[in-house]
Amino acid sequence: MLCLICFVAPLGIQTVLLPWLIVVEMQETGARLGLAQFALQLPAIALILAGGLLADRFDRAKILWVCHGLAALPALMLAYIIYSQALNFQMVVFYALAMGCITAFAQPARDGMLNEIASDDLQKGVTIAMGLTFGGQVIGFLMGGAAESVGAVTLLVVQALVMAAGMFFAFKLMSQSGLVNPVPAASAPAGRGGAIMEGLRLVFTSNLMRSVIFLVFCMSFLYGGAYMVLVPVVAREVYGAGAAEIAQCFVAFVGGTILVTGLLVKIGGLSNPLMGLQLALLGGGGCLILAASVNRFEYFLGALALWGMCGAVAMSMSRTMIQQAAPEAYRSRVLAIFSLANMGGMPLGAVLLGTLSVRLGGEFALWIAALSMVFVLLTFRLIRALGYWAPNED
Repeated sequence: MLCLICFVAPLGIQTVLLPWLIVVEMQETGARLGLAQFALQLPAIALILAGGLLADRFDRAKILWVCHGLAALPALMLAYIIYSQALNFQMVVFYALAMGCITAFAQPARDGMLNEIASDDLQKGVTIAMGLTFGGQVIGFLMGGAAESVGAVTLLVVQALVMAAGMFFAFKLMSQSGLVNPVPAASAPAGRGGAIMEGLRLVFTSNLMRSVIFLVFCMSFLYGGAYMVLVPVVAREVYGAGAAEIAQCFVAFVGGTILVTGLLVKIGGLSNPLMGLQLALLGGGGCLILAASVNRFEYFLGALALWGMCGAVAMSMSRTMIQQAAPEAYRSRVLAIFSLANMGGMPLGAVLLGTLSVRLGGEFALWIAALSMVFVLLTFRLIRALGYWAPNED
């Protein structure tokens, strides 16, 4: 868990710092911010399945140790560029691509270890890990909110140092014999391509996993793009936000997430995770409509907090169902497919919603994202009512 926090807290700094650099410091448009977020998430599409295969075949703690060390380098590079007064949009995109590549290998390794650590009560373990993920991000958000007072260079150096500190905890995991048990290479299908296809076949022949992957991808496409692009754009366009206000937006969302995550841990989860996922996605759309309709920044933050509460249910239930359904021999590959769905839609949504924000305004783009999710859910329910995707699994 300490290793996890050392990875997600720097990403929290990045979440605030990246849009602040682009839309406030560089005065770029929402479309440019969407392009940068696309670059950050693009490696998930290309590399995360390979990252899942690697995590199934090699020591996951060693993979994390390497990823933590590598992840410190892009932040130091960007800090030097800003210090040298040579910052431009291309350098920000290069930083985003580098961080996206590293995350694509770190996440499947970390997810694959969770079953072994929390095997006795998986839903509770998943929920606690998710709560700590967002708790670590809050720390990063608060630090990122100080960008205008302490400077981007200082924050990027801190980001690199915290990321590098995770190498120590990853090394401690490596020393725990029996904790990490990767599947021997001989047990996997011959060839990397065959092994990846085997994982894909397993997921898409399971009615439950296929349903979850579909809904998670739609959540990533519509809500992920809104979170990464529309929230900072609306905050700047409507409320004249700077780094502190953008940080408050992300803290409000994650604060709601942590609150409901704690409740889920206390009550022991939900008896019907798939229905809980669908209702949470529907509630999230209502929160976006509320955020687009209010006229005060405090109410905007409140709508984001409510959205975060719905997000806690959606993320916890979807991850729990996948963790429970994935066989041990394919777990990291299945979780990599889940991560691909969870992040793969985000770059597309970021570009699309960023472009819509330029043409129609950020608030109207929030309406489009919310109503599109309602359409997705109605279509999903209709498909299941017609007898597809095992309606009895509700």
